[in-house]
Amino acid sequence: MPGKERPNPFARMMSTQGSQRRDQARRRPNAFGGFMMSPYGNDSTAPKPSFSFGSGFRMPRPQRLISLSFEPEKPVSYKSYRVTLSAPSAETWTFGDFDFFRGDTKLRMIPSNNFKSAWMSAGKNEEWVYVDLGSTSIFDNVKLHWIKKAAAGSVQVSDDAKNWRDVAALPDTGNLVDDIKLKNDAKGRFVRVLMTSAGSENNYFLSELEVFGKGGLVPKLKPAPAISDNKMYLIGGDWKIQRASEVNSKGEAVSQTGFTTDNWVAATVPGTVLVSYWNAGALPDPNFGDNQLMISESFFNSDFWYRNEFDVPSTFRGERLFLNFDGINWKADIFVNGQKTGRIEGGFIRGKFDVTDLVIAGQKNAIAVLIHKNDNIGVLKEQTALSTDKNGGVLGADNPTYHASIGWDWIPTIRGRNIGIWNDVFLKATGNVTIEDPYVSTDLNLPDTTTADLSVAVTLKNHNNEAVTGTLSGKYGDVKFEEEVTIDPISTKLVKLDPSTHPSLQIKNPKLWWPKGYGKPYLYDVELSFKTENGISDKTSFKSGIREMAFDESNNVLNIYINGRRFIGRGGNWGFPESNLKYRGREYDVAVAYHADMNFTMIRNWVGQTGDDEFFEACDRHGVMVWQDFWLANPVDGPNPYDPEMFIDNADEFTELAQWINYNGYRGMFEGRSL
Repeated sequence: MPGKERPNPFARMMSTQGSQRRDQARRRPNAFGGFMMSPYGNDSTAPKPSFSFGSGFRMPRPQRLISLSFEPEKPVSYKSYRVTLSAPSAETWTFGDFDFFRGDTKLRMIPSNNFKSAWMSAGKNEEWVYVDLGSTSIFDNVKLHWIKKAAAGSVQVSDDAKNWRDVAALPDTGNLVDDIKLKNDAKGRFVRVLMTSAGSENNYFLSELEVFGKGGLVPKLKPAPAISDNKMYLIGGDWKIQRASEVNSKGEAVSQTGFTTDNWVAATVPGTVLVSYWNAGALPDPNFGDNQLMISESFFNSDFWYRNEFDVPSTFRGERLFLNFDGINWKADIFVNGQKTGRIEGGFIRGKFDVTDLVIAGQKNAIAVLIHKNDNIGVLKEQTALSTDKNGGVLGADNPTYHASIGWDWIPTIRGRNIGIWNDVFLKATGNVTIEDPYVSTDLNLPDTTTADLSVAVTLKNHNNEAVTGTLSGKYGDVKFEEEVTIDPISTKLVKLDPSTHPSLQIKNPKLWWPKGYGKPYLYDVELSFKTENGISDKTSFKSGIREMAFDESNNVLNIYINGRRFIGRGGNWGFPESNLKYRGREYDVAVAYHADMNFTMIRNWVGQTGDDEFFEACDRHGVMVWQDFWLANPVDGPNPYDPEMFIDNADEFTELAQWINYNGYRGMFEGRSL
């Protein structure tokens, strides 16, 4: 059966936009080209660089990306399928993905809707499996759920996992569930099932091992932080998590106060699904030894419910109340107090929902979040001392997501692919007008650095059905400015201020932001607020650096300039902050500080896999530039995203966030695709 070339959805969508965007794209002119020429000049006889993109750079070997579909005349059902490839010019073939469809519906290769975990032995003679209770515990009951039962053996206990003593014999019955009541209480940290005979079976298959008693580690939830600056963070607190296959209720019921969560697990928010089970003591540390291989791939190949109940003080109120999600992976349905509030799609897009009429101050409220797993999880990497296995894979079809969690030559396959609520969740009380993604840019009249022109762009959003008039006030260091603004009903308005409208925005003798080794990365405090007749409607604060960056490609060499000085980017790739996304502000500050201490001046945010504000803020403080990728690895490392619209939505959101972050001054360059 011959294959047919499958069209690229990106090509269809971008065909009309691409030329327009290329025409609109422009590079910032090199304002100091007249006084700082390339060291090689334009003289053809001058010394040439040892490296250039024109001659010294080895181009990759030619490759052809093939996307074929095979359509039988009628539906077929076979156990095995073979694809024959023939191309005399091809040195190697690499498969990125192999999907099956029934009509337009993509079929699941490995369904996991109803999960039952299982341990299977390698043989049928003496075999064992044990569980670590975490601390010395007292127990009197062990329950075993078999698929293939042991005909003989015993239950054992130990304090050190070396010296074992029998506490009960395995019953020789035909039942697949052994409910073993001990004659006397047993005490120890480790409980082992020792199997000595499989009877007529070829091995042992144990689905579940339950130990009942007292003691062991019990997860303790951290209290939610105190309300500060009109924000109520819903982190810590009473979050719980459960596999979706174990929850028979819909979101409207799960998000009601009083919903029973007795068999749920204490959740870590922010944190991935796997991190919650790890912190609760259900998993070993995946970063130690070969523990990663001991974690169930199929259990975490599932949707998961998060749930939280929280008290909202009667004093925490405003004209508007918004529920904010700074980051989830991969998709999520949000429910508040019995009603569906909205949906988030993509691992790098924020969610903001108006819950003014849903959340009730002065009483307990409930929130439920259904996290949807990736559609294309790929397969486990078989990494050995001889081979790291293939980089990436079909998970790239789900971008924007944590593509590297499928496994690369520098990271193993992460079970669950880092799905979950990986960033902050908070409520924010405001007036009817909110400040959205403020942007501050600076312009230096190079080579003169004695003055700096500030340009401030602030989007004001009116959530009310009536027009609102108020005053936008700001402070940049000691410089103050304000502007009276009227916003139409249910609309947004972009307010732009610069020295032509507000002369105070021209700063004399500014303190500049410099990369590591070039000077101090000085930061100014910035405050913005919008005030109406009812008081402060919204406010925000951040830090900003005065810096001007430009570049050129003279003699086919990329030359970057910061504040009129030639900048040399030294550093490396930053793939993940941590394989399970456990970094927070403290860890980012330490890690980036180490980077700066090594005299590195730039970090490449490889394939955009780090999305926390704290990372960019740490780079800001320590004078480290960022080379920012989008979520596209090498073409050979995974397919293009299957949902271009979702990708573009995340990209638009992230570039808006990048502008918001860009006031920090350190943002270096964007790269569309990993090379």
